[in-house]
Amino acid sequence: MISINPFTLESAEDMVRLLGTDEIVRKELGIDKSEFSAAEEFEFVQEWCKKKNSESFEIRCDNEFAGLISLSHIDLVNKSARVGYLVGSRFRNKGIASKAFEALLKIAKSKGIFEVQSDIDKDNEYSLRIWDKYDPVIEEKDEKLYTIKFMIGCAL
Repeated sequence: MISINPFTLESAEDMVRLLGTDEIVRKELGIDKSEFSAAEEFEFVQEWCKKKNSESFEIRCDNEFAGLISLSHIDLVNKSARVGYLVGSRFRNKGIASKAFEALLKIAKSKGIFEVQSDIDKDNEYSLRIWDKYDPVIEEKDEKLYTIKFMIGCAL
């Protein structure tokens, strides 16, 4: 079972464990070998949420921490937001991110958000597949990134 829940200090403890052991994620994020505490991770996420007008959620698969998903740059006037996520490498390609994404869209819609978007690496086929099922508009942002977006109202 896949669920998303608000990001807490407990989530931060799980995130620190994931970042400390998942070399693929560390490489993708450009994290060096320096260590940081759960309290520091929690504070980092909380500050990021304030700066980006965001809400972050842990992703759980059968009650095990699998990653993080966020609704950011929330703009209730324009009814839009951005979506970002990070899933541990061993949880990938199993539909976990897709289910978390769907749950986040329901939260967004309940807040009156009807358009979501993200910038995705052109070579990130897994992430592109998550968005593809919603018939998105895809625009080339630069040589490495697409900007991808769609209207939620029709998707759910």
